[in-house]
Amino acid sequence: MRSSILMTISGIMGFSFFLIANFTNFFTGSDVLAGCLQLAVNVFVFVTWSKGFRLSSGFKKFFAFWGVVTPVIMGSVTLFRVLLPAIFN
Repeated sequence: MRSSILMTISGIMGFSFFLIANFTNFFTGSDVLAGCLQLAVNVFVFVTWSKGFRLSSGFKKFFAFWGVVTPVIMGSVTLFRVLLPAIFN
């Protein structure tokens, strides 16, 4: 039960920070800060969902698998869209 609540909260946080870091000007002039925050949140999401993946079975395990893969994809997008261009400019 507790891991389900943490998985839900972390998923919402991870997706929210992904949207903020990549598609808004909320942190105007601080793209690197927003990208780093988003990567830190995605580490939390990855750890939480991987624990849920290990503890689940059946369809829940399938759902948790995608919860483990998604933060890696979102982190990669942020790395290529936000952080690497900021480093090379």
